[in-house]
Amino acid sequence: MEYTRFGGPEGPRVSTLALGALPFGAVVDEPTSFALLDRFVEAGGTFIDTADCYCFWIDGKTGRESEELLGRWLAFRKNRDGLVISTKLGAQPDPELAATWPRNAEGLSAKTVRAAAEGSLRRLGTDHVDVLFSHVEDRSVDLVETVGAFADLVADGLIAQAGVSNHPTSRIKQARAAAVELGVPGYTAVQQRHSFLTPKPGASFEIQEAADDDLLALVRAQDDLSMMAYTALLEGALVREDRPLPWQYQTPRNERRRAALWNTAREAGVTRAQLALAWVLRGDPQIIPVLGVSTLSQLDDALGAPAVPADALAALAAAVDEAEAGAE
Repeated sequence: MEYTRFGGPEGPRVSTLALGALPFGAVVDEPTSFALLDRFVEAGGTFIDTADCYCFWIDGKTGRESEELLGRWLAFRKNRDGLVISTKLGAQPDPELAATWPRNAEGLSAKTVRAAAEGSLRRLGTDHVDVLFSHVEDRSVDLVETVGAFADLVADGLIAQAGVSNHPTSRIKQARAAAVELGVPGYTAVQQRHSFLTPKPGASFEIQEAADDDLLALVRAQDDLSMMAYTALLEGALVREDRPLPWQYQTPRNERRRAALWNTAREAGVTRAQLALAWVLRGDPQIIPVLGVSTLSQLDDALGAPAVPADALAALAAAVDEAEAGAE
């Protein structure tokens, strides 16, 4: 495992792979979830990511399952001090609102931010969260209010860093500028959809946001802003022959890039997943992929990403260039 500083030079030291806990307790049973968490930590992993709404969209689930399971595991293993925990708020459905999701999402008002953060702390069984993300946009609330609410949590010691997820880059810039104007800590972490393939221009993911060139340039230029990438493997479609690419990625260019990835992985003697994750890890800027796994074999495969040799990535870059030149 490799490590880096997150959210600036003074930020926590984290593993360069994060384990996503989205399905734990809702889709993945408790014994398997515990085994995955144990294996990740045994391999040197220190960064675990969850949210207060995973997986509310499944019948019979509340969205609290992931945090609750992680809290039970932390209590059982007594290893909280050695880990960096991130969670998110803002997307949990509010039962008092009659509208359907996402219109009934809890949102990012100061009152909601405080209550949701305290709820996450209770479920996780901890006195602080290392990174707390505003999970989805809430245009009904002024950015200054949300930024101030997160800053208050930092001041109170309930969170160490504030993060933002699924917001357009323009809004992230505005929120960071608002924090400067207020003289308070701003967002130092961002988590967006990002992978080896680029979505079609203007493609919609509903409430999700894909990283764009402007965001990558921002992260590259700001040493106090770190990035995490979710769906780096496109839920398996990037590496599995039985899964077509999501419609947002169905372009001739992406088909060429995926073929280049598969061929290079075979020739380099690494797995497709390892090469795809290494591309995220070794890029500019360096990005931490959130591993979405449900089996030990998937996790063991992903854990090999940091060991992918540099010449395999160079070969992938050359293969992509060659494929693009041949398409002109």
